[in-house]
Amino acid sequence: MENQVLLLDNVHKTIKNKEIVKGISFSINAGEILGFLGPNGAGKSTTLRMIVGLSSPTRGIITIDGYSITKDYVKAMSKVGCIIEGPDLYNYLSGLENLKMLSSMNKNVTNEDIMKAIKLVGMQNRINDKVSTYSLGMKQRLGLAQALIHKPKLLILDEPTNGLDPSGINEFRHIIHNLAKKENIAVLISSHLISEVELMCDTVAIIKNGTLLKYSSVSELLNNQDVFFVLSDNQRGIEILKNKWNIDSSLKDDKIIAKVDISKLEEINSSFIEEGLMIKFVNTNQKTLEDLFLTLTEGNDIIS
Repeated sequence: MENQVLLLDNVHKTIKNKEIVKGISFSINAGEILGFLGPNGAGKSTTLRMIVGLSSPTRGIITIDGYSITKDYVKAMSKVGCIIEGPDLYNYLSGLENLKMLSSMNKNVTNEDIMKAIKLVGMQNRINDKVSTYSLGMKQRLGLAQALIHKPKLLILDEPTNGLDPSGINEFRHIIHNLAKKENIAVLISSHLISEVELMCDTVAIIKNGTLLKYSSVSELLNNQDVFFVLSDNQRGIEILKNKWNIDSSLKDDKIIAKVDISKLEEINSSFIEEGLMIKFVNTNQKTLEDLFLTLTEGNDIIS
């Protein structure tokens, strides 16, 4: 795919004869934000380490902007910016001095690149202040600027809002959204704040025990919800759902249970009425991404 930035294809990782990652496949396109979720011991950290080249896959393919991380490591990594375990900053230097020190290690980074990164993270007013005077939120922004100065195509963020207050989380979310949608950067976010992933991400990949359980757009996951119907003729209602909407349903406790795209619920109800059925009861079991995550992972810890 032309705008595909990150690809994992059937990736396995075995450590000491134990398979930690079992055939994971997903991709991220330019301008897309993917939330990477999994409970403790799911293989999430191992997968991130393979993506950034700190560990090699036992089997499978990982490419970044078309470059293999095993065959073209330098070229692949030149396309990546990441914050893992918090930004590495010198508190006694100003924000700008930190960025210039980092840029001195990369001959391709210009002063214009630094200024653009500062603007993208909204730090123009504080960039000349010492890092020791920064709040945690400002340090996170500077860390993000560090990850952006070489104009990466893929941004990897591990627990990016950890420790931030609600205001800081909101600001960070908007910055990430703008980077993806306006700068066309692919973003991979690993986080235990699932409510934030729901607000920030286009797509989610959920893993457990090294296996990919769900890989889907957030809207698709949240729109397809369980709906309960009680009709004047439930059997006829089941037939209408199948024949007209291609929706499989079942009858339990005199209620029809069906997985329905919520955006189509009004049309479905209208079709029942058009067929001469009376709607006695309809209700949705509306779930959040966190509800779905806990259902998929059977209530295991979210943090990983």
